[in-house]
Amino acid sequence: MNLESIDVAPLDVATNLPDLRRDLHVFVEYVRTREVKRSHRGNLLSKSDAKRLVKLMSDSEAAQEVERDGFSDWINYVDEVALKLGFVHYDTKGHYAGYSSQEPSFPDNYIKFKEKPYEQFLAAKAAKQETTLLNLLALQGQGSNSEFYGQSVLGRLQGFSIRGSAVGVMPSLDFPTVRHFLLRLLAECPSGQWLSTASLVEHLKKHHRYFLIPAKPRFKDEYDARYGRYGNFHESKEWWGYEIDIQESDPDGFERVEGRYVERFLEGIPLLLRYVDVAYEPNPSKAIYPSRGVLKAFCVRDGLRRALEGRIAEPRVTVTANFDVHVIAEMYPAGILAQLAPLCEMVSQGASIVLKLTKQKVAAARAVSPNLDATGLLRSLVGGELPANIVHELSAWSEHGEKFTLHLNCSVLETDEDEPAADPFTVERVAAGIRLVRSPDKLFKELERRELIPVRVKHGDAAFVALPQSARTRFPKGSAGREKPNTPKPRATLTRITRVQLICPDRGLLEKLHSLLLECQCPAEIDRPNLTLTYPKQHESAAANAIKRLKTEYQLEINDISS
Repeated sequence: MNLESIDVAPLDVATNLPDLRRDLHVFVEYVRTREVKRSHRGNLLSKSDAKRLVKLMSDSEAAQEVERDGFSDWINYVDEVALKLGFVHYDTKGHYAGYSSQEPSFPDNYIKFKEKPYEQFLAAKAAKQETTLLNLLALQGQGSNSEFYGQSVLGRLQGFSIRGSAVGVMPSLDFPTVRHFLLRLLAECPSGQWLSTASLVEHLKKHHRYFLIPAKPRFKDEYDARYGRYGNFHESKEWWGYEIDIQESDPDGFERVEGRYVERFLEGIPLLLRYVDVAYEPNPSKAIYPSRGVLKAFCVRDGLRRALEGRIAEPRVTVTANFDVHVIAEMYPAGILAQLAPLCEMVSQGASIVLKLTKQKVAAARAVSPNLDATGLLRSLVGGELPANIVHELSAWSEHGEKFTLHLNCSVLETDEDEPAADPFTVERVAAGIRLVRSPDKLFKELERRELIPVRVKHGDAAFVALPQSARTRFPKGSAGREKPNTPKPRATLTRITRVQLICPDRGLLEKLHSLLLECQCPAEIDRPNLTLTYPKQHESAAANAIKRLKTEYQLEINDISS
């Protein structure tokens, strides 16, 4: 297609949009870990749950919306997608409390997490996950719920009046087929280039005039047929009016109907899945409703073409010697992150997601799952060997994950022989003559009553109290160590070498940068499987020269990540 390029400098480009793929998994994780009850009236999430979710999700405007209205359109949309994908389940029909009820009620309607469908989705390839999500969205919104009438959750454009949308040509339109056709058409556009929406509408008018409404549509009866192809669509000079008819014979009829649909389609599925960016007229005219020509430009991302062709790359995982885990993925790698979450702390999220392996997390995960092989899991995710120090530390950390039981409000009882008087107070027998007991005050009085002369010792928070020398015990009564002589301390020098690591997005850039580093006298080590280059920090100046030379061939951006 030869569409017109457009300068978006004077336009309002939509930015800071929420991430549907990420927030979908955030929502599922939220409901799987707690009981979430929906409202008795309206079947919506409670305001308290909505407030918690806005802190976890990526919509920057949701917090104000929840505070003002008690709900968020974005959270409700993510909730709906999770339900239709089968990740959660709850009653959507309700029941009428009596003959006077005008709407259904939803008593005790809790959201149930559906583990099997969700785990199957996470186990699927990235391309399959994307196709599943895309096909689901393409099937939604038929007839009066289509882009003609409803506003997209991320959109700004209102639709036609819903009056008469159940008759005429509308029930016969195949919107899923239309959406897939337009997505394939967008995939033919050059990626990364801002194009005029008007030129896209003109292209459709010239080459695909009947892509949306057939030349001879099927009508239910002669009454509907009298209104023709555009009988469902009316303009107005006031909001939601209905007084201006659109005729097929009008010279601009295609722009007024199909053109409006294209604008609203662009801010629907393509914008939701970030296949396109869009730009609006900053000061749209209000002379006619619904608005027309407001979405001025769009820019197709390369991910659309790969999604339609099933070529979404699998996430790539890299583990560095400083315990950083880098996850590079085209789409949100929920499955990978779910496997890494028990072992890592999140550091940053962006084009490259960075996590940090920690001793506390690994040990805790091993305590919960004694058979967990952290090293084997990371090797399988990386697809190769790990740095030697990581393997060593993971083994050591896993040994700290042995399960232990913490007993609260208990004391240790030590006796020479088994003492039946302690049986009612015993929590656990640790060894012969040693028990954990509860209610030590009552036990002490019972032992005194039996004339056993017990000794009670209360230790401090900072140190143990020394036992009396006359006490019989198997525990040490004091320090058996000796003071060390005041000998000179040996001198030693530690050499610290700081190394810089660069992670490249692809093999071609990796090889090019490696050659430039060597030419600039920077001794860089190359790790081709993990696409990394490592060099000593003292050669930073030479590396900077190499990167400067590389910028003559690439639009290069360096993302610094703190360890």
